[in-house]
Amino acid sequence: MSSFAYEAKCVAMEQPDGYFHLVGFADQQFDTRFYLMLQRAFEHDEQDHALGMDTYHIEWCSQDKSRYGGISRFELSPNGADVTFEPQAAAALDDMDHLTISFHLNQNEFLALREALDHIFRDSDCLSVVGV
Repeated sequence: MSSFAYEAKCVAMEQPDGYFHLVGFADQQFDTRFYLMLQRAFEHDEQDHALGMDTYHIEWCSQDKSRYGGISRFELSPNGADVTFEPQAAAALDDMDHLTISFHLNQNEFLALREALDHIFRDSDCLSVVGV
C-alpha cells in the first residue's frame, strides 16, 4: 500500500445539469495531472440500489481508477483533506490507501465545500471535519 500527497490549486464544487453534486480537487485548472473527483446523484432509482450505485462515486486521475464507495475516512480541515481508502478501493486505485490534499480556500469557499461534501457523503459516516 502507498500514500500520495499533492496541492490542489483548483477546488471545484458544482451541480452539473442539476442532477448531481460534484467536488473536484485538481493540481491545476488545465492540463491536470492529479485529481480526485467525488460525485453523488441527487436521487437514486431502483437500478442504482440494485447495482450498489446509490452512494458516492470516486475517480482518481482517470475513469479507469474509479468506483462507487470505498472511502473509510475523509477528514476535512480548512487547509486540506486526508482521505483513507478501504482495502478494496485501494486495490482499484493502484494500491493507494491514503491521500493527502492541501488547498487554500477562503471561509466562504470552505463552507461551500463542506456543504457539498455533506451531500456527497450523506448516509455515510466517513466525513469528519476538524480544525473549525
